[in-house]
Amino acid sequence: MRITNANEKVTISIVGAGNRAKAYIDVLDELYPHQFEINGLFEPNLERQKYYQEKYHIKKENIFNGYEDFIKLERISDVVIIATLDNQHYLPTMHAIKAGYDIILEKPISMSLKETIEIGELGKQHPNQIIAVCHVLRHSPFFRKLKELVDQKVIGDVVNIQHNENVGYYHFAHSYVRGNWRNLKIAAPFIVAKSCHDLDILLYLLNKKSIRFSSMGELSFFHHGNYNKELMAPRCQDCQIEKDCPYSALKIYGSRLIRSVLFDNSSADKLKEGLKTSLYGRCVFQCDNDVADHQVTIIEFEDGVTATFNLSAFTNKIHRSLKIMGTYGEIRATEVGKIIEVWPFGQEPYYVKVDEVVGGHGGSDTVFIDNFMKSYLHGEKFDSTLAMSIESHVIAFGAEASRLKNGVMIETEKFYQENK
Repeated sequence: MRITNANEKVTISIVGAGNRAKAYIDVLDELYPHQFEINGLFEPNLERQKYYQEKYHIKKENIFNGYEDFIKLERISDVVIIATLDNQHYLPTMHAIKAGYDIILEKPISMSLKETIEIGELGKQHPNQIIAVCHVLRHSPFFRKLKELVDQKVIGDVVNIQHNENVGYYHFAHSYVRGNWRNLKIAAPFIVAKSCHDLDILLYLLNKKSIRFSSMGELSFFHHGNYNKELMAPRCQDCQIEKDCPYSALKIYGSRLIRSVLFDNSSADKLKEGLKTSLYGRCVFQCDNDVADHQVTIIEFEDGVTATFNLSAFTNKIHRSLKIMGTYGEIRATEVGKIIEVWPFGQEPYYVKVDEVVGGHGGSDTVFIDNFMKSYLHGEKFDSTLAMSIESHVIAFGAEASRLKNGVMIETEKFYQENK
């Protein structure tokens, strides 16, 4: 417990004030409106600076242009939210640990496994600080209910899990072809940036260490080889087949399938004007993306338990689905609908409804922030610490290394030691 005076507020700095930071602040506004204040902002975008200054009355002298300013300063607040782009996590996180901040750190922890392990090792030297990695799925009512069923052994001992992350064709085109996570110069590999927390969920559900893994996949579709210069154009609005193309930027943003973009799509005319120069207006076959668009990873855990994790751009909807197979039954579960099917062998199936929690990621963002504040204010156990998060990153970075070497089998502990 850090706060002893009932009238005292938790002071918070924000390093990178994009959508993820705003999601967490919005939850604080909802759950703890009188128990926090923002007294530091490190963000280059002037509109975001204005928004936070006006809404949270931040002093002008406490508004800075980016993480470079943050790492030059002594500690100025109790807590820092680090939600910069992937390639800007390492320096502010190392500084924040050394400076004594309690930290909310957006995943992935860093851009490379070496940096991730360095952050983990430094964190071990500061055991009294809360370093909360935003593996928000551990806080999801859906996955918590699955965990409860697994721990109760309603299907006996788990033998195998199939876990699918259905990314969604339009989401992949937005984020991983046109957007901020499109190539390895500016972002972590696809499986790290998108799915380190899915691998974390497998560890969470099983409560077993991974032994070895192998991964396969590639960039099969979204590349220049599929560009037809006779029919297509570098930008969607100039393309002959735009009306028939599901990846059309005009179609995706015009239908509001994706809303969190950096241009005005309030009308068709403003959308077209914005897409003339925006990265998001490019043909999906004329971008500078190099991350895989599908990947499958097989993992062996302790006690011979196995799992497959399938990550794919080529799905109609965005959701996760799982099949958990045990010695006395199976569980089938999909995030959509929040209904979990339990099929005990030789008996009739029954259905478990998950309690609804309002908020992003199926209520995960809400429960995550609530858990953090209760840990900070009252000393409750926190459920996605830095120490808990390292192994999933080892698997994720290792899966990418395996993929690039035609699916070579990688031993988890050996790979970890090689990257220390």
